[in-house]
Amino acid sequence: MRKPGAKAIVVYQGKICLVLRDNNPAIANPNKWNTPGGAIEEDETPREAMLRELKEEINLDATDLIETGVTTYADGSVVHRYFVPVTEGQFASIYLVHEGQKLEWFTLEEALKLVDTPHLSIYLETHVNDIRALLEGKRDFESRNEMLTIR
Repeated sequence: MRKPGAKAIVVYQGKICLVLRDNNPAIANPNKWNTPGGAIEEDETPREAMLRELKEEINLDATDLIETGVTTYADGSVVHRYFVPVTEGQFASIYLVHEGQKLEWFTLEEALKLVDTPHLSIYLETHVNDIRALLEGKRDFESRNEMLTIR
């Protein structure tokens, strides 16, 4: 079973940040697009892990984390989810640090067609309306704990 993780849908001007994972068969979902995030270490909270992962992966010093809840998948994977809107100043500092092949910004429709990572695909499809609302500037989301099944 995987360690619990923290993942963020990072948004700027109506687009979502995705990272193309390294093409390394030793990692989960190699050579696939995914959102920034990763494993929660034993000594940190999910929020601390999310802040650390954003800095490590895309050089983002996030100040605005919107917790959206915890997703537990049928395979036992647990992911703490966040929406992270970024400012113009933060956007200017974002770049791919050392994990992944490249970073790009996509519309939600582009991301839905592109992403084939099972955990993220089902999450995007399930929460498409909330993500659209976030992209349009909504900031108040009800936190939810849910179980999702990967098809």
